[in-house]
Amino acid sequence: MAVRTPKAYLESLRDGRVVYSEGKRVDDVTKDPLLGLCAHNCAWDYAAAQLPEYRDMFITKDESGEEVSFVFVPARSADDLMRRREIIQAISRICFGWPGGAKFTGIDALNSITANSRVIDKATGSHYTERAEEYRRFLTKKDLSIVAAMTDVKGDRSLRPSKQVQHKDFYVHIVDETKEHGQDGIVVRGAKMHISQGPCANEMIVMPCRAMLEDDKDYAIVFAIPVNTKGVTLISSVEEPFDEPGNDFDYPLVSTRHSASCAVIFEDAFVPMERVFLKREWQYSVNYTYMFANFHRLSGDSYKYIQLEILVGLAALLAEYNGVERAPHVRDGLAWLMMYAEMTEALGKAACQFCVAVPGTDLVYPNPVYSNCAKFHFANNFHQATKIVHDIAGGLAADVFSSKDYFNSETRSLINKYFGGKAGISTEHRLRTMHLVRDCSTVFEYGATIHGEGSLSAQLLSVYAMGDWERYKAAAKRVARIDDGTSHPIFSRLPKYPTTFE
Repeated sequence: MAVRTPKAYLESLRDGRVVYSEGKRVDDVTKDPLLGLCAHNCAWDYAAAQLPEYRDMFITKDESGEEVSFVFVPARSADDLMRRREIIQAISRICFGWPGGAKFTGIDALNSITANSRVIDKATGSHYTERAEEYRRFLTKKDLSIVAAMTDVKGDRSLRPSKQVQHKDFYVHIVDETKEHGQDGIVVRGAKMHISQGPCANEMIVMPCRAMLEDDKDYAIVFAIPVNTKGVTLISSVEEPFDEPGNDFDYPLVSTRHSASCAVIFEDAFVPMERVFLKREWQYSVNYTYMFANFHRLSGDSYKYIQLEILVGLAALLAEYNGVERAPHVRDGLAWLMMYAEMTEALGKAACQFCVAVPGTDLVYPNPVYSNCAKFHFANNFHQATKIVHDIAGGLAADVFSSKDYFNSETRSLINKYFGGKAGISTEHRLRTMHLVRDCSTVFEYGATIHGEGSLSAQLLSVYAMGDWERYKAAAKRVARIDDGTSHPIFSRLPKYPTTFE
């Protein structure tokens, strides 16, 4: 069963996992009104692979010739990264801008483990690479759904993990090493937050969200664990509450998707040693965080472009439906939105095309400068983008009629008469675009855009850390005619300028 069907995936989620949502224990996430939306969105990772038009993109063959999901193949070239990007975008276009989720964050965590285990093994003589490759084969063979669990709940953010006052469990950590069912392993405790698609995954890769010091070594752990493991509890959080499932008039986006972002609480959960990929090597903790971010920023860049396609198209429809498409300020706004979207796409592609080699391996990862720039660009400008969309929409988006009013036989004719826009445009279509404006600018959309795939500060910190500041300073010193005795391999070798040619 190297390539699963959507039905097999959904059936695998009925495994006794402990999940809570909306104040109740959920016995079957596939049947829950909210979590079911997430499960069936995630199923598109499997459904798309079955469609002829996507099969060659989604499916490859392993060394034995068996068909497997391509996303489980480690990235070894720019083409591999571009193909991963195309898969994310294909699912996102199908799912109204939502990137599926069955293997979205988890593959980025798996790639971080794959790259870092080789580096750490060479430095310390550990054997994490063998475990990582065995785990990858296990996931590939069963075509499992997998998510990443990185963000700790943190507690007092001014204190390090080991220095917390209320208790020591704000960050996931080792509390014991023991043997269970004949297997050596660790026992972990703590909590993670913002774990998208967690209730609808088979497996979870848990890793630190920050650098650790020696006092924090028990918190320097990376491991994989089945979601239905004893001692693991998931509590799904609130996104955009609505009580009308299937109402795609009032909630064109919200009614069709739910990220099932959740808290994952570990209360003395046992992890076999074969699923542990970092154990107390605190010096390397942040390496996993950074490498995950390198891959996950690219994933974010990929699906956000699809969301921006929708946003740009929505603005163009609003301009047409309102009859203002020729107004100069509207055209300026549309041009800005298009540039915003296409710059995000160009930077994301550049992150693939100018990928970086993992030292001493045959692996590559997305160019971190370009991928961070892409993520920062779309997140930092999202409020400006939605402002333009709201400006073009006009005030009706703020208090548009509900479907109950529009489809009421007593009021529909009045709404059609008085709330039409440009001649020839259906009033219903105009109202549907207004509801889409509302769904594109919810608190969840803003929060997910700013903080998903890392906050704005995270991108700035990453780019600053990678900046070739000596090169920039050398460029400025040359123009300012500053000779301070330093040299630079590029600028010190340039011909003298200005020069007079006789």
